[in-house]
Amino acid sequence: MTSFLPNKSLTLPSGTTYGYVYHPASDPNKPTLLFCHGFPSTSQDWRYQLAYFSSLGYGVLAPDMLGYGKTSKPTDLSAYIGQKMAADIAGILDHEKIEGELVGVAHDWGVYALSSLVIHHGDRFAKLVFVSVAFTPPKIGKDGRTMDYETLLQVNALTEKMLGYPCFGYWFFLNEPDAGKTIGEHWESFYELLYAEDTDLWKKHLGPVGSAKAFITADQHAKTASYATPEDKAYFHSAFGDDFSAPTCWYKRSLAGLGVEEERKAIEAGEVKTWKVGSKLDKPTLFVTGTRDAVCIPEPGRQTMRNITEEGKLQIVDLEAGHWVQLEKATELNQALLKFLEGAGDGETKL
Repeated sequence: MTSFLPNKSLTLPSGTTYGYVYHPASDPNKPTLLFCHGFPSTSQDWRYQLAYFSSLGYGVLAPDMLGYGKTSKPTDLSAYIGQKMAADIAGILDHEKIEGELVGVAHDWGVYALSSLVIHHGDRFAKLVFVSVAFTPPKIGKDGRTMDYETLLQVNALTEKMLGYPCFGYWFFLNEPDAGKTIGEHWESFYELLYAEDTDLWKKHLGPVGSAKAFITADQHAKTASYATPEDKAYFHSAFGDDFSAPTCWYKRSLAGLGVEEERKAIEAGEVKTWKVGSKLDKPTLFVTGTRDAVCIPEPGRQTMRNITEEGKLQIVDLEAGHWVQLEKATELNQALLKFLEGAGDGETKL
């Protein structure tokens, strides 16, 4: 039986070691799918997709992203700059000699990594898939999204006005110096909150400022969703142990604004070959939302994707799910991905 746990390891010129799942395509006419997970996850988040598409002859590659699982766990925030991570992942592609058609698939913070790959190595990709979170365009002039401290305050104020609760209050907690240690000390409560059966719990215990820290440090409990099995919970704890310091660096790097200005200058100077001022996504692109996601609200993501994708290139699929679409609606997501890969589908679809 094929395992879809990391089966490869590579130390790159940067000094970073990546653990990853890689099974080459058994059908030479089918592309390789690159899966990038988000916070706080590992390549295991994609287990249903990896097994399904591998069985159909597709190549599958899923790294434990930087700071997770079998991959290096630096706490130097500069290591998490998108361009650097993209260069490392491109190095894995080179090492495995993946030179044919490549499709990028990303969820949550994995979208930042895939976005960076598109900006700096876009010629490698034939198609793109973003799940729950929209493509992150680079900052050029006054355009482009960055989530620095001031922007976070503005976004929280706006979402509280629109929805009755701020969506991203937990970012402040994750930006605290000892947040990773605190989560590790209360990992079970943290896990149960993130994978709660009741997705509305995020509106009360994740989005509002201070609520996530209060929930986990009080060791509160929540019933986990059926897709989060006891085996999944045990694997989660084995992957992270009692220290989440490295994963929180994805948030800390963002709030510190590291890498943003350097990338902007490089693009405006024409030093980035695959992304220019005024560029839009010019490849077939799929955006998948979870309609019950209480943090990554679907409509702002849809609008971003409509604005940043060339006309006729975008498909949107809305699944009746919370944030963990690839787990909660694995079959439906697989079907939507397969349809997209085969060139079918158009416009916007609700499933």
